[in-house]
Formats: sequence, C-alpha cells, structure tokens
Amino acid sequence: MKQYSIWSNYRFIYEPLWKKKKKLALFTLAEVIFYVLVPVTGMAVTSMIVGSLEQGMEFSQLVCMILLAFAGYGILNMIKGYLEARGWLQYIEARMELFVMAPLLKNLSISMEQYEDAKIHKQKEMANRSVWSNLEGVEGFFHDNSDLLKNIFGLCVYSLLVGVMNWKILLMLVGMSALSAAAGYGVTRYYQKIKDQLAQQDMTMRYIDNIVNDVQGGKDIRIFGLGSWIVGKYHQAICSQRRISFRKDMREYGSNILETVLNAVRDFICYLYLITQLAQGMQISEFVFYLGLIGGFSGWLSMISKKIVAVKHDSDMICDMRAYLDLEEGVKAGEQFDCSVWKAVEIVFDHVSYRYGESEEDTLKDVSFRLAAGEKLALVGMNGAGKTTIVKLMAGLYLPTEGTVYVNGVSTRELDRISYFAKQAAIFQEPFQTAYSIGENVALSEQYNTERVWEALAQAGIAEKIRGLEKQLDTYLGKDIAADGISLSGGELQKLLLARALYRESALVLLDEPTAALDALAETELYEKYHTLLQKKTVLFISHRLASTRFCDRIILLNDGRICEVGTHAKLMEAQGKYYEMFQVQSKYYQ
Repeated sequence: MKQYSIWSNYRFIYEPLWKKKKKLALFTLAEVIFYVLVPVTGMAVTSMIVGSLEQGMEFSQLVCMILLAFAGYGILNMIKGYLEARGWLQYIEARMELFVMAPLLKNLSISMEQYEDAKIHKQKEMANRSVWSNLEGVEGFFHDNSDLLKNIFGLCVYSLLVGVMNWKILLMLVGMSALSAAAGYGVTRYYQKIKDQLAQQDMTMRYIDNIVNDVQGGKDIRIFGLGSWIVGKYHQAICSQRRISFRKDMREYGSNILETVLNAVRDFICYLYLITQLAQGMQISEFVFYLGLIGGFSGWLSMISKKIVAVKHDSDMICDMRAYLDLEEGVKAGEQFDCSVWKAVEIVFDHVSYRYGESEEDTLKDVSFRLAAGEKLALVGMNGAGKTTIVKLMAGLYLPTEGTVYVNGVSTRELDRISYFAKQAAIFQEPFQTAYSIGENVALSEQYNTERVWEALAQAGIAEKIRGLEKQLDTYLGKDIAADGISLSGGELQKLLLARALYRESALVLLDEPTAALDALAETELYEKYHTLLQKKTVLFISHRLASTRFCDRIILLNDGRICEVGTHAKLMEAQGKYYEMFQVQSKYYQ
C-alpha cells in the first residue's frame, strides 16, 4: 500500500478547507487564544483575590473587585464556549461537505472486478471509517490538531511564566511529558497492526445489518427461522471486535498508568519546590499563582503528548482513505475512445479467456464469436457455464485475461467506459430498483420526460397498472422511504425494467436471465415481448431455459466455458446435439 507522510496529509485535509472555508481558520485561531486566556485569567483572579486579602483591602472594595473580576471571567468563558461549540459544528460540516462523498464516488468509479475484490472491499471499509466518525479520521484530525494548537500555545505562555520561576523545573516537566508521549505512541503503532481485523468485523456487521433490513430477505428469515442464527453471527462479530479492542484498551490502560505515575512524581517535585520557596518568603498570592501555573503547565504538556498521538492515529486513518481514493482503476475513463456518437453496436470476441482473481483455471476458455449490429443472439447453457462472465465482458465491466473484446472495432480496453455505458441497457437476474418513484425508476433520474415514460410503460404492457395507482408515476416502490409505497409482482417488475430499457433508447441491450424467478410460460411470453419491442437493437439474451430463445437470430451453447454449438434453433434441433438433448428435457414444461 502506498505510504503518505503526515505533512502530505496536512495538505490533503487543510488545502480544500482553506479554499472553501477560510472563516473556519479565523474562528479556530480565536478559539485557541480564548482557550488559553481563560485559565490564565482564572489564575490571575485567584491570585489577585488572595493578594488583596493579604493587603487587608476593605470588604466593600473586595466584594466589588471580586464581582467585576468574575463578571469578566464569565464573559471570557461564554465566548470560549461559543467558539468551541461553533468549531464542532463547523468541523462536522467540513467533513460532510469536503470528504464524505469522496469514498462514495470512488465506489462508483472503480471497475466491477475491483468492486468484487475482497481485499479492495476491506480497503473501502477502512476508508469509510476515516470519514464517518466525529472523533477520529478526518474530523478527528480537525479536532485533534485544533486541540494540539491550543495546548502548544498554552505551553508557550506557561513556559514563559514557569521559566521565569525556575528553568530546571521547566526542563523536568518537559522530559517527563516526553516519556508519556512515547508510551502513547506505542499504542498507536499497535492500532496499525489490528486495523485490518477491526475492518473485517465492521464489514461483517454491516453485511448483517443489510440482511436484516432487506424486505425481500425478511420472508426467508422468518420462514426458515434464521433469527437466532443471524443474531449469533452478529454476536460473534461483536465478541471478536471486543477481544481485539480489549487488547488495544489494555495497552492504553498501561500507558495511562505510566502517565499517572510520571505526573505524580512531577507534581511532587514541583510542589516541594514551591513549598520551599514559600518557606523562604514567597508571598501567598504568588504561591497560589505558581501552584496553578505548574498544574496547568503539566496539563498542557500531557495533552500535547496525547494529541500528538491522536493526530498520528488520525493521519494513519487518512492514509487508509487516500490509499483507497488513489487506487488505480481497472478500467480507466478519460482520454479513451468516445463512443457517444454510435447509433449501432457490433461486438466481436476474439479468442477471449477470463480468469477470476486467484482462481486456478479460466472461467472462459478461448471464446470467439460475433454479435452483429441489430442481431439478437441467445446465449444458453447450464449454471456455471460462463454466461454472466460474457455479459460483463461485453458490457465493459470486465477486461479479458487473454484475447480482446471489440466494440465497433475498438477494444474495450481503449473505450471511454462512461460513454459506452450510456449506449447500454441491462436487465440482470437480480433486478435493480430504487425506493424512489416509478417515474424515477424508469428514467433512473429525478428529471425525466413524462410523455416518454408513459410511452415506454405502455409498450412494456404495464401502463394500465400504473395509471390505476393514486399517485401514478409519483408512486414509490417499497416502503423503505414512503409509507404508502407499493410492491410489484415479479412479472410486473420485469415489465417495469423493460420500460426502463425502452426509455433509455440504447443501442445494446443485455438480458442476463432477468426472468429466472418467473415460471417457464411467463418467461416465454416476456421474452417474446422483448423480441417485438427491441427491434433494430443489438440484443444478447441469456437463459438456461431454451424455449424462450427460439425466436433469436442465432443461439450459442456454452459448456464449461467453451462454445460447443452455434446456430439457429431449427439447425441446432436438426443436429440433435447437446442443445437438442437439453431442449427435449425442458420441453415438457412448455406444453
């Protein structure tokens, strides 16, 4: 993984902050000043009161002085409290506005191969940890650096005052605080060793949260009585995270014990010195002032050491985020071939092989075929034959391990994938729908042409159903967002997805077993509708059922990642090969 220095992280975080939120820097500076001014004023007020008592000031004058002193001290505290509260809100806003979207956009820009990679998925989780916390990562970097600046400024002010008293005491205070900082740094180093394990447990719990909140999966969970099993898995993840965190917490506890001991020794020496000075004639008011000064000085040093450790921890989390954001995309966009002007699409697989990740053998093995512009090609075969892999290669989601996929003569390695995706419409086995309105689900956009949406729904055969709803196109799907949302049946949802493909007016349509959840006759009816409505488009049909693909121009039969038969339905039946055997087995379901 690429390494980033803490100084480059300062630039990464504060450069956009300075460009867009300059006022925040000014308020932070004011917060630093008042953070130090308030305790110094408090010590001065206490010392002044003790001094006035020593000098025998009249009671009425003493009361007036105390009231004025505490009124001023209260005003300073109010200003300090306002600046601190404002700082918290501003840091939250800065994190949400400037950094939260970056990992999300990266999720949408990486290639499908990377998106499915478990290692990259873990990187994504660690990047998310950096931006979704108020106390660590990006926002922690804001808070901890602000606190570090406060304590450094406080230390400078107090050092001047303590140094005037005794420079040896000053050196002793600094040395013992440095030992505390070293112990805290060891805890941060340990966190680097366990952060991958923590990310793994976060992934597990997030996955279980998604399962429990999935309306579709809710039926299976209840019918099969999976509640205890799922809760058990969640409990295992929590226990594992607890064990990992316990080891880290014990190290922090040891560090805190060492700091407490060092602080006790330090304070004992300093207080002994002050008592000696008091015995030698130091005024009580001066004694009180220096007593508070040394206690405060110890606090500044202690907090500086802690905040240095905290900043290092935040910086390490920011490194995780930057490593994910700088991840080189498997399929690059930008300076590649722009296919936005294409009206039709022809695709050629030229000796294409594909292997998943660390698999020991290819899923596709030396596959070659041509899908002509406007042709309807059926891809059939048993589960695991490689059909979905071909779809992802054809869509440009995957790149071949060997060979080349050409789209209108241009390799998918050279295509600008954004413009190429705009030429496609795809319906997969697991239908994609959002919890937003029907109109938005058809257009996949908040802004859409209402007339075109209705036209697409009518062509798909579901307009009458939608017109019968109270809110029509404004009806929400599901109840995740709207309480009055509706659920469509499997067949209705497939028609809605067909309307989406028609609305998109794409040149290439990919149908990857979208009707697998329907019965055989319903699938045949829907595929015939596809055939009728998708004229002049390049279409790839995928199904493990064979009767639904008889109307296609050609049929390719895949077996174990290889093409074993090619032809029309009639020719393949006449050849009485594997296609014929599979069709005969399935034909009874279509009678």
